[in-house]
Amino acid sequence: MNINFKSKKVEGLFLQLYIFLFTTLLIFPFILLLEKNGLYPFIIIECIFIVIILLLIVSILKLKISIQGNFLVVKIIFTVYKTDINKIYKVRKGETMWSGFNKFGTATNGLIILTKHRNDLYITPENEELFLNQLQKINPKIILEKK
Repeated sequence: MNINFKSKKVEGLFLQLYIFLFTTLLIFPFILLLEKNGLYPFIIIECIFIVIILLLIVSILKLKISIQGNFLVVKIIFTVYKTDINKIYKVRKGETMWSGFNKFGTATNGLIILTKHRNDLYITPENEELFLNQLQKINPKIILEKK
């Protein structure tokens, strides 16, 4: 069984943070250009920052949450997080992006997945109810806690 879930769209606070970050990363190298350090350092740093921005954009657009058998898997281009659903003991709803250890959410008001191994996961599946139902089908012992 393989069930895929999209992550929520970037909006609100996340969108403002991303816009601020992207703008800062694009404008910062121009300070080097204004300080008359030459064109070479400007080009190198601007290229590095553009690569960082592209990686952030790809991670936002390609984020996929899936249930593969008894495993909860988070992929961007490759698997970045994988845990056994039977080791999940609690899911907290309505959490912010500042919660959890592994953060793969693209919005606020997501879910914190708490496992026995203490590697908390913050995710933001688009259809939370369907996602939670699928988790509870595999592990009915999961405790759902609202904030």
